[in-house]
Amino acid sequence: MSIAVVVAWMVLVGVHISRSYAGREATELIDLTTSITGADAELTQRGVYYRGARIGFIRERLTPLDEGYRAEQKGDLTLTVLGRERRMQMEGSAVTGENGRLREFQFRLSTSSRQSPFETTVLGTVEGDELVLTIRSPNSERTERRHLDEPIVLPLNLYYSLAAHGWTTGESYRVRLFDPMTLSDGEAIIEVKDNEVVRWGGREEEAYRLKTTFAGLTTTAWVSETGEVLQEKTPLGWTLRKEAPGSSLQAEGATRASDVTAPDVMLDSTLPATGFAGDASQLSSAKLKLENFPDGFEALDGGRQAYASGVVEVTREQPPYAGHNQLPAHERADALASDGFIQADDPRILAQARELTERLSSVEQAKVLSDWVYVSLTKSPTLSLPSATEVLEQRIGDCNEHAVLYTALARAAGLPTRLITGLAYTGGRFYYHAWNEVWLGRWVAVDPTFGQFPADPLHLRLLTGGLETQYEVLRLLGSRATIEVLDTR
Repeated sequence: MSIAVVVAWMVLVGVHISRSYAGREATELIDLTTSITGADAELTQRGVYYRGARIGFIRERLTPLDEGYRAEQKGDLTLTVLGRERRMQMEGSAVTGENGRLREFQFRLSTSSRQSPFETTVLGTVEGDELVLTIRSPNSERTERRHLDEPIVLPLNLYYSLAAHGWTTGESYRVRLFDPMTLSDGEAIIEVKDNEVVRWGGREEEAYRLKTTFAGLTTTAWVSETGEVLQEKTPLGWTLRKEAPGSSLQAEGATRASDVTAPDVMLDSTLPATGFAGDASQLSSAKLKLENFPDGFEALDGGRQAYASGVVEVTREQPPYAGHNQLPAHERADALASDGFIQADDPRILAQARELTERLSSVEQAKVLSDWVYVSLTKSPTLSLPSATEVLEQRIGDCNEHAVLYTALARAAGLPTRLITGLAYTGGRFYYHAWNEVWLGRWVAVDPTFGQFPADPLHLRLLTGGLETQYEVLRLLGSRATIEVLDTR
């Protein structure tokens, strides 16, 4: 899968309030200069296009080693979000050993706003049948170990790994793909189609057309015999094309945000709503008709949502919010756990939660924490990998940052809490959004970004879980999905 898919995921989830953005040059992990001499002879570059507009580039270098190879990649992109430019930089590398097996990798995402920078680095090392992960942000570091049932590959070195065994038209390959951005893994199926000619820069190269399916999305890539991607297309409107190394971030003819025709990735990702144009925060219930929704969103039904035959009814929780049900032990453990992004056991998170919730009931704790996150964080799109400790320090972010910090604080206070991904109504359309559910004897929806306890009924839950689940939301794009509000109360 390409960096473009990952970028789309970051942008589409939770950008609701637009603020001006300023790019920042991060300290480089990888030096992929455009000087092509000596060891740089394998340097290649692809332009990244969104709906026909060039928004940046990805540089890549493959270096043979005594056993295996080192693949390095760096992306520099400028995106238009709600009419304004946002710049992000990503870089990563993967080192393989004998038989092309992954040995180690590094990945970093760097963005910044006028208020503060965001940067996350993920380092990984394969030790036998274990993957050792280190997740770093400017003010925290966490290490965890994961058992591997089978070898993994990264999006960065996927095609290089397969090309080492040779391409056979008509064959299908199954691999375990690990995404360092969300720290998740899943099955990827790669089908080898025809051998075709790809044209770029006045040249022609032969390539195999591959269809790769991962997390419900299928991309088409034209890949050389050595594994170099000459062209790639995604169902999200992103295209990558090989070009001469040295083309800058804004190449000749590239569309800028000041151009009224520049494609806006946020507005393009919203779903139209019909039948309602009021204030959702005042509603107690809503009935929604879903058209052209892909199958598989199991969280549509359950709790405050009742789904049947394409219609979902959402009923806002009413006081008293506390219920009398018991949460199964394994669900409770998951909803109280810490991980690389939700550091509920960090002393700073524990201290803040204790200060806010001491001597309060569970319902009061849940509401006080939501209110505090709402008023304490500046609302601004960050395009970051949200880390609770970094958000606590920076006090800025969009819905992902609000939801991750609320999850960590609530879990630190002993309240089982989970992340929710779905759609939320504002301004006549449904936007991708993240919020929370907290267990108070029943699951209660909480939106610390909107300052709602409980969340209004025009929050449509699609998925529960961490950042890794948000890939699934991208399946809505290209489906021509719409939502009709049939009734509200």
